[in-house]
Amino acid sequence: MASAKQLYSALNEIIPFENQESWDNSGLLLDSGKDSDKVLVCLDVTSEAVSRAEKNGAGIIVSHHPLIFSPLKKLSERDLVYRLVEKEISVICAHTNFDKYERGTGYCMAEALGLGNIQFCEDGICLTGRLTEEDSISAVAKKCKDIFGAASFSLGDKKVKSVFLCPGSGGGLTEEVLAGGADCFITGECSYHNVLDLRHRDVGVITLGHDLSERISLPSLAGLIRGRVPGLQVSVFMQKALTESV
Repeated sequence: MASAKQLYSALNEIIPFENQESWDNSGLLLDSGKDSDKVLVCLDVTSEAVSRAEKNGAGIIVSHHPLIFSPLKKLSERDLVYRLVEKEISVICAHTNFDKYERGTGYCMAEALGLGNIQFCEDGICLTGRLTEEDSISAVAKKCKDIFGAASFSLGDKKVKSVFLCPGSGGGLTEEVLAGGADCFITGECSYHNVLDLRHRDVGVITLGHDLSERISLPSLAGLIRGRVPGLQVSVFMQKALTESV
């Protein structure tokens, strides 16, 4: 058994919450004050995730994306926060502080892709790496779809060896990608104009979907919890993609 405060403290020792980006809202965001021997790990605190926590008897949810991001101005019985308080379920969110973990989100993506020569960027979230063999962007995108579930790409015929990778939202990183000398930028989402700018500079872009790029790291987050607080029953809720293709 552990309280949410105890689990938060244990996680803070290895993925310090003070390391989160200034715009982020990671941390112990809802504390029921109750102990629990079961924890549910998920990407987002959705209605489905809360239902799974209830079904599993999990009194603590650890999510990647924050439960509360914008200020709450009112609550009603239809809101998830209201439901969580009612069900006495605590929520810890480990977002950009987990991204910066040595085996965090970007590392998990790179490992799944088999990238070598991994070098983390100054922000501790993005990274560069190299494919084991040169291949076309369209072929790399197909591999990404097999691994992550979806992929869109530009400059499909271009040969790729070096990769710049950013989990989640990679918009606005054009200069960083160019400085990294990559042939291809792989990220969750990237704006039309960012893709266009990179295309003009002969850099291909592969987008996976924000959630699909990040949920691959959930088993790593669950393993981190098991390692820090032995005895807890930790399950992973791998929710469906936010959007689906026809």
